[in-house]
Amino acid sequence: MEYKKFLEYFAKFSLGVFILGGIYTIGRPKRQSVTDYKLTEDISYTGDLYQGKFQGKGVLAAKEGIYKGDFDKGRIGKNGVYIGDNFYYIKENGQVKIKFNDGRIYKKKDGKWEEVEDEN
Repeated sequence: MEYKKFLEYFAKFSLGVFILGGIYTIGRPKRQSVTDYKLTEDISYTGDLYQGKFQGKGVLAAKEGIYKGDFDKGRIGKNGVYIGDNFYYIKENGQVKIKFNDGRIYKKKDGKWEEVEDEN
């Protein structure tokens, strides 16, 4: 192969790689951090958005209460706490527990809610 032909093929190959790299960079989903991102007038989110969905650690605030914890693809993740006016909804590794301000604690076992003694 002649040196001139080699350079021609190499230039075409390099241009193709450059174009594909540009397409990947432009089309790649973007992650962005937001603060007080308004979903509605009463609901806001602070945390990361990935492809327009809640992702990672974040805070979802509404007039009914506030959720602090993990999000995965726009949904509440495995760990987090929802704080309402008179209760806390705690989710740890898929286990759900509700603590009321009056001291009652409920856990979900076998699809049913059962009152349990204080674990502290």
